[in-house]
Amino acid sequence: MGMSKLFYIILAAALMSGCGLDKMANKYETVSFTTTPPTLQAHGGKVALSLDATFAEKYFAKKATVDFTPVLVYNGGETAFKTITIQGEDATGGEATIFNATGGSFKYNDAISYSDEMMSSTLELRAVAKQKDKEKVLGPVNIANGVIATSTRVQDTEDLANNNHGYEHETILEETATIYFLVNQSNIRTTEKSDDDIKALKAFAKNGYKTHSIEIISYASPEGSVNMNDNVSDNRMKSTLNYTKRLLKSLRVDGARNNDLYTETSVGEDWEGFESLVKRSDIKDKRRINKIVNSISDVEVREQQIRDLAEIYSAIEDNVLPQLRKATIIIRSYEPKRTDEEIATFSTTSPEELDVKELLFSATLTNDEITQTTIYNKAVELHNDWRGYNNIACMYLAKGELSEAMTYLEKAEALGGATSDILTNKGIIAARKGQLSKAQKLFDQANTSENNQAVLDIRQGEYAKAARFYKNAKSFNATLSQLLNGKNSSNCNENTADCNYLNAIAAARSGNNDAAILNLTKAINSDASYKNEAVKDLEFINLRTNQSFISLTK
Repeated sequence: MGMSKLFYIILAAALMSGCGLDKMANKYETVSFTTTPPTLQAHGGKVALSLDATFAEKYFAKKATVDFTPVLVYNGGETAFKTITIQGEDATGGEATIFNATGGSFKYNDAISYSDEMMSSTLELRAVAKQKDKEKVLGPVNIANGVIATSTRVQDTEDLANNNHGYEHETILEETATIYFLVNQSNIRTTEKSDDDIKALKAFAKNGYKTHSIEIISYASPEGSVNMNDNVSDNRMKSTLNYTKRLLKSLRVDGARNNDLYTETSVGEDWEGFESLVKRSDIKDKRRINKIVNSISDVEVREQQIRDLAEIYSAIEDNVLPQLRKATIIIRSYEPKRTDEEIATFSTTSPEELDVKELLFSATLTNDEITQTTIYNKAVELHNDWRGYNNIACMYLAKGELSEAMTYLEKAEALGGATSDILTNKGIIAARKGQLSKAQKLFDQANTSENNQAVLDIRQGEYAKAARFYKNAKSFNATLSQLLNGKNSSNCNENTADCNYLNAIAAARSGNNDAAILNLTKAINSDASYKNEAVKDLEFINLRTNQSFISLTK
């Protein structure tokens, strides 16, 4: 074969190859592309794309492949979805095959991370057809405009884990003493008056604290008739009350003469105490005894059956019954406290004079962030308490300064370990950074509040779960979750620009243009930035020819 003939064969093959790609380029407008839904939406921090492409018969070259790449183009940049390769019937390497004679279609799904710039954007479908060593650019084709990003309007309303200081303005202290009596007796023996618990009671009374209450409870052991034991219990009450009053008066206890502070209870036969003592004892057959106690309602019959247990009753007489012949004295007093003014002063002048609860509490008495930070640092310095650093982290979190907050949370964790509060706050940071899986893991570990989980549910696109938590609430996040869950009638009742704007979206989705304009007007009057927001927000695409909307947003 001559060189000239070989040249023409190669040229013809090349031309045939090129003709296939040229035909695909020239007929590219016949290819149909459809996105579902028609406008892209952001959910769970992602923009999902569902694309259907349909090719007419005789379009797709048999030996060609086409690389399709959807690209979201916005001011200052672009983000590409994954590339999919489609092949002709005689080609290889594609994810779907299109036949020349009949045409065909393919479905495409992918998602990219959302950023605010994407709200005003264009979705381009870029394509490169290839056959052997030839390439041909097809398009690009614009197949969608903008991203509805209403889900991203979730507000940072998480419960910050600002650890409770533990300080109580009112703390009740108490001391208890027990007086034991001989069988059927109610007189207080001299030996009982000198027991260690009476000495402790006296020492407590001598503190001079303001008295909260004085309680006397008397008992009788379950032996003999019920009436007799009730009388014995009553008499023990009277003698113990008289003794207590005389004792407290002699010690000049606050309120000792105030009868309103005294509470007297005569229990009578102490079956509860009896059963408890038997259970804790070494007595044989104690299960049998307790069965009698629980199965026989007539207490005198019950007592007789227990006495009939001759082989073990002596142990009951010696070890159980004497402990039930008693009266208990309980004195409760208010622990002396510094005033809030004193605590506030000490926190800045002499913080070392305060315990850790007082010091942490003092930070709540001021709104000055510098003073609060100083106090929390002192809590760490003086008491090595991790709550100081954790609470500083919460201050930064409240201002949206996430990096600073994380720095102090790491310091807190180094001191106190991975507490629930620290894990919760780290989870909030992760959520606000869009690290949703990490946030969920941290919240699970922390057993965080239901509110925190609901806010995260909105961020994750779990609108039904969030809506169930908020139920019929009318807050911003409640309304947002309900709206995103398909309830367009939801209405936010907070008088804020954010709420009014959200109500405008709900009205627009419902087709109530008048209500949409009314709420949008309120939002813009409160916050002028919503004017530009509304112009680019595709929630209002059906209002863009509305004269009221045009006038409002120009």
